[in-house]
Amino acid sequence: MTATIEVRPAEGRDTVLVVELLAAQLAEHGLATDREQIARGIEVAFQTGAPLLVALEGSRGVGACLANRIASVEHGGAVLFIEELYVVPEARRRGVARALLGRLLTEAAASGVRAIELEVDEGHEPARALYRNLGFEANRRTPWALELGR
Repeated sequence: MTATIEVRPAEGRDTVLVVELLAAQLAEHGLATDREQIARGIEVAFQTGAPLLVALEGSRGVGACLANRIASVEHGGAVLFIEELYVVPEARRRGVARALLGRLLTEAAASGVRAIELEVDEGHEPARALYRNLGFEANRRTPWALELGR
């Protein structure tokens, strides 16, 4: 039986967990995994109130999502740009990314955010399929965007 996925805002006590998740993501992309640098970025997310979510399966961290709030003339208000979205390989295709994005979308809409934007690398077809399924569309400026309300 598979454990239930819990998605919640990350807290200070989650810093080590989120650092490890995002270090794994960077390693998968062939990038440097300086944990001190990652921890500084997470600290800034906490200081600025950037949405930072963690997905847990039982007590085990299986995913994280970091978005940055930006002002947008194009969308006429606040927009969230998804900076990081990561699910550990063994938890993929089990609804973790959908749960992270669902929580982000719900909280964004409730806070008056006008759109969510993100980029996804070529070749990540499962991610692209998920974004399309959630209503994201490609546009000229950012490869993927989802309008939340006008």
